[in-house]
Amino acid sequence: MRNGAQHVDTSAWKRVRLYAVISLVAFLLGTLLLFFMVWKAEKLVALGLTGRLYYVVLLPLGLSVAAFLFGVLQSYATFTGKQLGGNLVLGGPIVGFVLVVILGLVLVPDPSTFPVTVFVHGPGGPHDTVLQNAGEVLMDLGGDRQRTTIGERGVAYFRAIPASFRGQEVLAWVNSEKFESADASKQYKLDRQAIYIAVRKKAGRLSGIVESEDLKCLAGAQLRVAGLVVPLDPDSGRFELSIPGDLLRDELVLDVTGPGCTPQHINVVPDSNEIRITLHRVPAGSAKE
Repeated sequence: MRNGAQHVDTSAWKRVRLYAVISLVAFLLGTLLLFFMVWKAEKLVALGLTGRLYYVVLLPLGLSVAAFLFGVLQSYATFTGKQLGGNLVLGGPIVGFVLVVILGLVLVPDPSTFPVTVFVHGPGGPHDTVLQNAGEVLMDLGGDRQRTTIGERGVAYFRAIPASFRGQEVLAWVNSEKFESADASKQYKLDRQAIYIAVRKKAGRLSGIVESEDLKCLAGAQLRVAGLVVPLDPDSGRFELSIPGDLLRDELVLDVTGPGCTPQHINVVPDSNEIRITLHRVPAGSAKE
């Protein structure tokens, strides 16, 4: 009896050692693949293979766990479920193998994409928040144009940039009703988790026509607004002014003067309807402004 028991113990020990060796080899293989993935990260990203190789890394690691738990520790587990209209029963090492692969894919972020945070700020620097919950950021990724809205604190999140664009320069800009990118043609390198896009106020526009019963009023007429002085075209009497964003206000005062005519001071709203102004000759004997 003793010899039989000793033979059984020796056989069991050999079996445990076999599973221990399988577990160790599988673990080393997974570690080697992981090292290769880190070593050749840039090359793999450029080829778009990070996601595929990560899945391959999980396979030997799952095998290592399964061999160690069920061969060395003699653990046991079962899983019962319904798939494709039938009953699915998994038992033994396959449960540990499947759990490692599935949890690795679910819990670890998808390596085939990466997130980028865009901070939109004014000319005062990164802390100059001028856009909150308004506007959007657009980004050209090859043949794909992605866009996302700007939220609180001027932050826009791109949650899934393809890994092939990591370290690449891409075109990104801001689309807003009142603001525009300070440099709309600037490209940003996606080598960090965040990029900063500076914006400035859009230029405003005033347009209209100046009329007078006396053409001499139009000959030397001038328009003044937001510190700008612009001569009027006496032939047509039409004008169109572009006001830089840093001089723009919700409401401005437009001054129109002409030689020998009564000046006009009008409150105007940029980007509104066309303005029509009439200059009148100062009556004879009246004091001129």
